[in-house]
Amino acid sequence: MDEGRAADVAAIVAVKHAYFRLLDTKAFDDLGELLTEDATSAFESGKLAFEGRQGIVDFLRRSLGDPGIVTMHTGHHPEIVLTSPSTAEGIWYLEDRVIVDAQDFELHGTALYEDEYRKVDGRWRISRTGYRRIFEERLRRKSGEVLTFTTMFDTS
Repeated sequence: MDEGRAADVAAIVAVKHAYFRLLDTKAFDDLGELLTEDATSAFESGKLAFEGRQGIVDFLRRSLGDPGIVTMHTGHHPEIVLTSPSTAEGIWYLEDRVIVDAQDFELHGTALYEDEYRKVDGRWRISRTGYRRIFEERLRRKSGEVLTFTTMFDTS
């Protein structure tokens, strides 16, 4: 891979890492700057789909903005493919935790993020993002009781 392509891949990786950091620190406006104006999303295997930067940011703020909800999102093993000088696709392995102590609730799961990126004014941004769950476990935080456990392999 030539230097320019390697720099593009590194810039895309940095954008996604910033996305996870800004999500967990509830810096939703800053997270929005990582998205193209016409970005789309499909969270929870497409069940939660949104169009436009503001629509995505508003959803994230509504869902996770409460300071009583703490989250951890880590993206691993990026598979980035440059599809043109200004577009790319990526797959990330996600591990996430959501803790709502006041409701004695914790979610832990994994998923595959499938993203598209576009270079706008010399900066890589996310133009499409979303994930398909591999597994999701919902627990009572204090007792550890498993409330539900689902996987992508469930047939029902």
